[in-house]
Amino acid sequence: MELELDKIAKDWDWLLDLSAYRVISISPFGDLFLKDASDTFSLLDVNMGVLEFAQWSGTDPAVLFPIRFDDRIAAGYREAGLVLTEGQCYGLKIQGVAGGSFALENIYIATLAEYVSFMGDFHRQIQDVPDGGTVTLKVINQKVIQ
Repeated sequence: MELELDKIAKDWDWLLDLSAYRVISISPFGDLFLKDASDTFSLLDVNMGVLEFAQWSGTDPAVLFPIRFDDRIAAGYREAGLVLTEGQCYGLKIQGVAGGSFALENIYIATLAEYVSFMGDFHRQIQDVPDGGTVTLKVINQKVIQ
């Protein structure tokens, strides 16, 4: 599945120049494994709101970013009945930066494009909040997450 970064990650343009990257792979958590024109690999960690650059050489995302592409966590979700199909990823009900975890009870199946977009907007809005700062979330269009 060929993905256009400017479509699925349009809400991340505050962090990176989308035209400079192309999507190589996507983790089960919606993180985008990217490559730029100089063949440098990086990871847009949508859950933590950062762009990480590969510290080693190679092209395997599981080697360059082992935590994001470690299938042991995703395998546990699949065993619990949360099986992804194309265009989906695991989403966090309570975001990691807000104290959420990757525990099964905090996970749901999300539409990849919607989750990546939401997370980009979320991190843009909180980017100036210092660690430990207070954030008040206002739900405008409430949708039940199962």
